Amino acid sequence: MSDQTPNKAKTPQQDPERLPEEELQQRIVYALLGPAVSMAASFGVSQKVLQNWVQVAYFEHLRSKGVTLKEAGAAMGVSERTAKRLSREFKTHFLQPELEHNLPVRIEFMLRAEPMSAARLSQVLRQVPPATLAKALEQLEGEGRIVAKPGRTVTYRVAQSISSLVRDTWIARIGGVNSLLGNLTDTIKGRFFDNDPNSFARTMTFHLRPERRAELEAAFGELVKVVAALDNDAEGKPGSLPVRLSIFWSPKNDP
Repeated sequence: MSDQTPNKAKTPQQDPERLPEEELQQRIVYALLGPAVSMAASFGVSQKVLQNWVQVAYFEHLRSKGVTLKEAGAAMGVSERTAKRLSREFKTHFLQPELEHNLPVRIEFMLRAEPMSAARLSQVLRQVPPATLAKALEQLEGEGRIVAKPGRTVTYRVAQSISSLVRDTWIARIGGVNSLLGNLTDTIKGRFFDNDPNSFARTMTFHLRPERRAELEAAFGELVKVVAALDNDAEGKPGSLPVRLSIFWSPKNDP
């Protein structure tokens, strides 16, 4: 069994071999392009199409930060006409997972910190149209993930501390990939650039007999119980940190 990630990140003073900041940034971004390029090559996606998708993703990332269409285009160095095209492409081809999975997950995560009204959520999620927000809240209620608390102003809170609902549709799976990669991005930022001791990463490589896979799944079930206990203990207490934990495993495709 091999452990490929060091346990603690070092500060620049502790690590004289640390790369210059600009080179480190380039290497991290280049490394993250690897999975996208690998998948594109496997599916026969041309370099031109992949390059266009990168533009769409870059544009939508800027828009999600609250900038206008014109500001996003200027930041990318493209014309307003191109910015409008990128916006149309995102809405046509890539918006569905955002509406059906990513937005509800974001809302659920926010409500873990504190109950909120629809009006308060709308203030925080300024780029989300009210009708879209209302639909996401309705979806979360219907799935039993949040509950509405009646009062002068209706507020929403999470229904349980740890959600283990499985929504095994293709859109949910794609949304799950987005969540996983978002957590990966936050972890990389924490470990490489923020020197945050609360960011943790470890990769383990080992052999597993197929008939013992159930033991691995049972170990995950035990971890869920530990996380639920930690979450319950932190509820409502000052200084508690919002944490996302991603777990995945798969047989290695290469020796």
